[in-house]
Amino acid sequence: MASATKNSSEDQISYSTALINEHSQQRKTVAKTLSQKQLNKLSRTVSEMHPGKLQAELRKRNLSTSGILDIQRLRLKTYLKNELMGLFTDPLAMIEQPFDYIAVVDFEATCEKDVPNYLHEIIEFPIVLVDVKQQTIVDQFRSYCRPERNPVLSQFCRDLTGIQQHQVDTAPTFAEVLHNVERWLNERNLSTSASRNKLAFATDGPWDFAKFLQMQCRLSSLPYPEWANQWVNVRKMFARFYSMRSCGIVKMLEKLGLSFEGQQHSGLDDSNNIAHIVVQLLKDGCILSLNDGIHEECSNDNKATDDNEIEIVFED
Repeated sequence: MASATKNSSEDQISYSTALINEHSQQRKTVAKTLSQKQLNKLSRTVSEMHPGKLQAELRKRNLSTSGILDIQRLRLKTYLKNELMGLFTDPLAMIEQPFDYIAVVDFEATCEKDVPNYLHEIIEFPIVLVDVKQQTIVDQFRSYCRPERNPVLSQFCRDLTGIQQHQVDTAPTFAEVLHNVERWLNERNLSTSASRNKLAFATDGPWDFAKFLQMQCRLSSLPYPEWANQWVNVRKMFARFYSMRSCGIVKMLEKLGLSFEGQQHSGLDDSNNIAHIVVQLLKDGCILSLNDGIHEECSNDNKATDDNEIEIVFED
């Protein structure tokens, strides 16, 4: 079972990589007509623009003028470079992406302040679906989960997440919720087995899948889902694309000129805000490919690290 899942996961990442490589090769062919001198001149011209001129050039091309200056400059440079390479036929055209949809996930789990080796159980399972071509949020899923090892939420957990005891008391178990998630995906023809390039999951960092989901599947005696073997690490993607240090959700939004909407540490609100970051990355020309995943030593046959080796970091 683990071997089959691993092979399927490797096929998915290989297919995604092949699409990107093919597109990159096409770009290189066109780029041969552009000298490095021309590209350097373009970059220098944009870098020397004063803010007023920069924003005027962005507006002229129907591009966003939000965000810090470095992001605005990169936005214009990316557009002009692709325009010179003949990849844009109109200002709003989008470069080829490896996936049709991005499903953003941000779990919430049981927690307690200053308790080492606390056994975290998922208590909120949200999904926010982004249509890559439309560059917009189109659907969402949300379910609370009833914890079984520590059924009573701590005051710290209730204050942090906003989730109340009665909401988890009346919720289905994680096993039932995971089944509902699979059904929700199938109803929208988003099963990863149906089409390798149909859907990719995205999270803010590695923790949701590599730690929370692995721990929960082990506690619930469930096989680790195939669709969570590889994902888009938005935090890593953001830092690489915009050439800046890695940061959390609130800081990423601030750098894009956006504000956090809703309550921090609400799984659905966090997922929606991560989805807003994903949408802006798409609009700015970032290719959202799989860039993180479960390592071989943490395979889906419930061989994750021991409970006392798992450290959960609460980010913003």
